[in-house]
This record gives sequence, C-alpha cells and structure tokens, in this order.
Amino acid sequence: MKRIPFLTKKSISAALLLSIMSCQLFSCAYGFSIPFKKNKPKTNTQPAVQMKAEVNKDVEYSLEDCINIALANDPNIKVAKTQKDIANSQVGLAKSDYFPNLTIGNGFTSQHNKNSGRGGGFYNQGGSTSSDNNYYQLNLGVNQLIWDFGSTVARINMQKYNRESAGYDLENTILNTVYNVKMAYFEALAALANQDVYERSVRINKLNYERTNALFQEGLKSKIDVVNAQVYLTDAEISLINAQGQYQNAIVNLNNAMYYPDAPEYTLKNTESFNFQRTKPQKTEVNVSTVKKSGSTDYEQTAILTSGIEKQDILQNYKFQPLVMPVNDAIQKAYENRPDLKSLLMVERAQKESLKAIKRSYLPVIGANAGYNYRKNSDVSNTGFNVGVTINFPTLNFMDMKYSIAQGNSYLQMAEENIDLSKKNIHFEVKNNYINMVVLQKKIPLMAQKVQQTLENFELADGRYTVGLGNFIELQQAQTNYNNAQLSFVQAVFEYNVAKEQFQKSMGVR
Repeated sequence: MKRIPFLTKKSISAALLLSIMSCQLFSCAYGFSIPFKKNKPKTNTQPAVQMKAEVNKDVEYSLEDCINIALANDPNIKVAKTQKDIANSQVGLAKSDYFPNLTIGNGFTSQHNKNSGRGGGFYNQGGSTSSDNNYYQLNLGVNQLIWDFGSTVARINMQKYNRESAGYDLENTILNTVYNVKMAYFEALAALANQDVYERSVRINKLNYERTNALFQEGLKSKIDVVNAQVYLTDAEISLINAQGQYQNAIVNLNNAMYYPDAPEYTLKNTESFNFQRTKPQKTEVNVSTVKKSGSTDYEQTAILTSGIEKQDILQNYKFQPLVMPVNDAIQKAYENRPDLKSLLMVERAQKESLKAIKRSYLPVIGANAGYNYRKNSDVSNTGFNVGVTINFPTLNFMDMKYSIAQGNSYLQMAEENIDLSKKNIHFEVKNNYINMVVLQKKIPLMAQKVQQTLENFELADGRYTVGLGNFIELQQAQTNYNNAQLSFVQAVFEYNVAKEQFQKSMGVR
C-alpha cells in the first residue's frame, strides 16, 4: 500500500511540516489473509495426534488433531459401534437355524410296587407281595432343518441388511462428529481474530490518548479531546474483555465438541481457509520534540508521533478460491454419498425380506432327526437308534396371517416413504447450502475492499488530526469504521467456512 501524504495548510510552518512528514505513518498491525493454497507448514517438534484422547499444554493443535481427539472420545460413536456389533450378532443368530440342534437327556428312576390280598382260597393265604424296579436312562437326539421354503434365508438377509444399516448409521454419526468439531473450531478461530482486533484497538486508542494528552499539554488540543480519548480507550478495553470472554466460551464449546471436559490450555493452528496472521505488538510511545521556528533561531516544542504501531497490510497475500461445483452435480453426489440415505435404503431391503419371512412362515418345514436311547435296570439293559424325516405344518390362523402380512406391507411402505422424504430434504438442503455459500463467495472480496478503503480513510484522518486539520471525532469515527470493517470481514470468513462445511456435509463429505 502506498504511503499517504499528510495534508497541510500554508499557515503551518515549514519546519513543523518537515518534522511531521519524517514520522512514521500511523497504521494497523493486525494481519489477516485467507489463502486457499496450503502454506508451507512450520516446523513442529511435537508429534502429530493419532487418535489419542489427549491435549498437551502449550501445544498448538490443528483442526485434524481436534477431529482425531473427538473421534476417540465421542460416546455417540461408541454407541453406534456397539449397535453395529449387535446387528452382526443378529446375523449369526439367524444363520444358527441351519445348524443342527443337539438334545441330551438322562435320569435315574426308582419304583417300589406293593400288592396286598385277602384270604379265601386254598392258595391265597391273605398275604402281600412287593417288588422294586430301578433303571437308568440316557437319550441323545439330533434335529436338522432341511428346508423351510426360504423362510430362514429371508430372515438371514433381513439381518444382513439391518447390519448394513447400522454401519451407515455409524458413518453418519462420524460425519456429524467431524462437522460439530469443525464448527466449534471455526468459531474459536473467529473469536480469536476478533480478540486480536480489539487488542489492537486498545493499543491504538491508548496511543491516541497519549498523543492527544501530549498535544493538550502543549496547548495544541482542547481538554474535550483528551476526555473523548479516555472514553474511547475505556470502551475499547471493555470490548476487549467481552472478546476475551467470547474466545474462552468458544474454547469450551470446542472441548465439548471433542468430549474432553478436562482439557488443559492449548492453542489453535490456522486452517487453509481461515488463515490470519498474528503479530506481536510493537513498542509505542509519544515524545515531545523541539523544532526550529520558521525564519528564526528560536526553538518551540511540538508533540509528534516518533514511533508507532508497525504497519502491516491485513490483506497481504490475500487469495480467495471459491468452491465451484454445479448444484445438480452436488445433489447427485449427495444421493450417492449420504450415509443416512443409505441406511434408509438398507432398512427398505430389510423390510422386504421381513415380508418374505412372514409369508413363508405359514409353509411347512422339512427336517431330519436321529436319536439314540439307552436303558438299563438291575436285570437287563437295552439300546435303540432311530432316524427319520419330518414334515411339520404350522398352525394356521387365517386372521393372524392376514394382519401379519398387512403389517409387513405397512412397514415396507413406511420405509419407502422415508426414503422419498429423505431425498426431497437432501435436494432442498443442498440447494439452500449452495446458495448461502455462493452469496458469501461474492461477498468476501467486497468485504476485503471495504477493509482497504476504511484503512486508507483511517490513515488520512490520522494525518489530518496530527497536523491540526481534523478533529478528534472525525479520527475516532474513521477508526471505528476500520475496526467494524475488520470485524465484519472476520465474520464473513467465518460464515463462509460454516456455509462451505454445511454444503459439503449435505453432500455426505467430511
């Protein structure tokens, strides 16, 4: 950016003019750039985070690090994984119907019989008799399903599709976790950028106060300018406190998104699409210098800015590469990628197999069985072996059959309607997110121009005030406009990152 010369009047002495023009111009030290090309990474002696639920103090973490921490900690992901394991077990249970059923039985029986009679014959003396019958028995049996007209096959397929649905639910949970971390991370970066703006605003207002007070002491400015400078400095300090609180809340929200409640202090790395530069504040001071009076050998005192905040263009190396994709292609990609839609498609297939199983459950079941029997008492023992084929017909209840099939058809219809509803929601969700992203893509370059324009106006106002042409209200209004332009620019970049992530999430991309 070219240096802006100070405006002067003929009444101002040449010596004062030369002194002022030799000063460093007042400018902003706040740096901000949004390159979409990946910058050369800084050397980092800390190891990269690989799915570890740890945050080390005084370590700078990237967005990828925070995502890995969240993926390791999120209880929702753990629940979804458990549900997938349960669904996998259900497949095994359904397949178990094709495995033979083994039955084993054994026991010991003791019987005591006693007979009594009355006299009346030559051979019957009216006595009684008794006998014992003790025996041990062992039974072994095997039953094997041969064919049930596809009922078991349908149940197995149904559980397989349920397992696939659980897998897509897990993917959708991971997608939501990554999205939530990104939103919290961008929120923290935006809050940090705002905090930097207010920190520099405090330093600028402090410098203005010191300069105005020095000019007042020399009789060059009025007392009201000093009071106004104090008011603006106090307002800037209050705004900084609020910005610091917002940043702390943003870090808490990020910890919440990572499910890490006891995280120690850490700092954040910039992202490729949200890259602003932070600079250390330079030493600022206002000195009272003596300059030679025009046309005289005498000297007079005047207050001039001998060192100020280092100038840095906030839009230096600013590059913006919007995401370009036809909206119809994005919608088609969403249909192909969205895990929640894929889960509903698997539910539909599971309901079709469930309906088949219901209909086939009223057909006969063909099976085979084999058995071995062993029995022994005190006198003799015997064994037996049997093999057979059975055809079992289910108990038919035509009312139960009618409404069971009707219920299965209703579940299938509901699954189809859920798919249709999901596709329509995806269609409009992608379109809305696309429009929001495109609007911000057009808005950000204009916001950048506004930052440059307000910075130039601020420098002109500062130059006018220094040489006595402008008043303090004009200077503060220019500074306020510049600060607001920076804050609006940060907000626009934050909103663009949010809109871009919402657009990608609506396509099923993380």
